[in-house]
Amino acid sequence: MKESYVSKTYFGLASDPVHIGTGGYTLGRVDNPIVRDFDGIPKIPGTSIEGTARTFAYFKGLARKKECALGKKDACGKCKVCVSFGFTSDERSLHGMAQFGDARILFFPVASLVGPVWVTSPNRLKELNVQKDKDKWKEFDKSESCIVSGHLNDKLKKTGFLNFGWLLLNVQEDAHNISPETQFGEKILKFSNRGLNKKEIFDRLVIVSESVFHEIVNSNLEVRTSVAIDPATGAAESGALFTYEAIPRATVLYFDIVYQDPRYFDVAKESGIEKVDDVIKTVEEGLKLSKYLGIGGMQTRGFGKLDVLGLDGYDPIELAEIEVKNAKERLKEIEDGLKSAPEGERRELEREKEETKERFETNAEQFAELARIYGGLKDD
Repeated sequence: MKESYVSKTYFGLASDPVHIGTGGYTLGRVDNPIVRDFDGIPKIPGTSIEGTARTFAYFKGLARKKECALGKKDACGKCKVCVSFGFTSDERSLHGMAQFGDARILFFPVASLVGPVWVTSPNRLKELNVQKDKDKWKEFDKSESCIVSGHLNDKLKKTGFLNFGWLLLNVQEDAHNISPETQFGEKILKFSNRGLNKKEIFDRLVIVSESVFHEIVNSNLEVRTSVAIDPATGAAESGALFTYEAIPRATVLYFDIVYQDPRYFDVAKESGIEKVDDVIKTVEEGLKLSKYLGIGGMQTRGFGKLDVLGLDGYDPIELAEIEVKNAKERLKEIEDGLKSAPEGERRELEREKEETKERFETNAEQFAELARIYGGLKDD
């Protein structure tokens, strides 16, 4: 029997610090802390990943109107975004075909006296069902020691210690050999199969105990201080100093998305979502833009960019065809609505009509320019 779902593991590499705030201020090390898991380690909630992926899929033209990107009551319920991420309307509702898990820290960057290293813990590796060297680190729980890669082991042979400046750990004699070619997960994929092929990270990978991992992560989060500016004077407002923390740049995270087979649900046929691959492509097309448009808060302060690895998404031509189809259908809906809409609603529909036309006139000009360039290359 064919499975009614597909589960995929993704890795994210923070190219900027990432701040997902708790939504309030606290009395403590920072005023605005970030979200943490049950074990006190920061994470990116699945809701944050889902919300940004949904919005970015709309930017790629996979939704018929902006209400679909927001999941509002007047979402169309018939486009790829509505079906993949879910919607609620007066007539009916549908939970999304994609279910997002939280993104947890896998490899955390930290400075040491031998340069930057990435730390992880046995539980993180066991969660991913990492296949190599299981016996070597599976029961590792020595808070005064660590297991390093062969590359680092050669550098630390003389001293026998890994020095973080504020923390000194004994280096175990046997090194691990976890690499981009190491297998993980139930389907026995390699890290490199999912886009995590950064050899420089694996060469500097350190396994520490759970208690030490907690301390290293929470002691090395990025903490910044900001102050509100009075627009009238251009100077700092009195009492407006505040601090906030973030997951630092170069952190590697992992998360799962479960994709359900639309054939088992009452999915609108005109959406074009006919199989699991259609849902996967739609979600991954949205995830692509998190590398450029970011996730979480403080994005105007240089935060948020997350490179989700191992994505495929739609072919550019296929994506353009979907966008044109959605626009044509929406323009027809607007024309029909204008015939009977009251004055206030007519103005809003006219505005949306002009925006849609303008966007596609711009796209048409870009395609024409590309055709001219490639035509000239062909002639040469």
